Amino acid sequence: MADERKNILRIFATDIPGDAQIGEGLRQLKGVSFSTSKPILKKAGIDPTKAAGDITNEEKESIKEVIESGEMPSYLLNRRKDPEEGEDKMLTSNDLEIQERQDIEDMKKLGSYRGMRHRHGLPVRGQKTQSSFRGDSSVGVATAEIKAEKSGEESE
Repeated sequence: MADERKNILRIFATDIPGDAQIGEGLRQLKGVSFSTSKPILKKAGIDPTKAAGDITNEEKESIKEVIESGEMPSYLLNRRKDPEEGEDKMLTSNDLEIQERQDIEDMKKLGSYRGMRHRHGLPVRGQKTQSSFRGDSSVGVATAEIKAEKSGEESE
């Protein structure tokens, strides 16, 4: 079986090394985390310790089917209660990136607080901004300019 092992397993436009365990290799897919990879394999009927290069085409298709159909508990899915369709989904790779971009654009159009923060390039999740997230234009406190202004006021 080791002689027939493939070097690379390709799922959803992502390459998984053939010598990696499939349980760990699925985590390289965008949208599949450590908590979802094992339930996906369990639903597909595949041993998580099996090498990714030993996966047959039928097993590969069953993994794809489980991910696309979202046949897992809703708390494991990464797109719950979709605003447009109202259903729970599992998105991966390009679909997930496109959906995230669309969600941000929708927030900007709505003019929500998060949309305004995205629009201005500020942090969205409540971080402090006094010393972090500074752009190229702000380096810090310009003490030389402040001292020059004070000395100019005192001389007048």
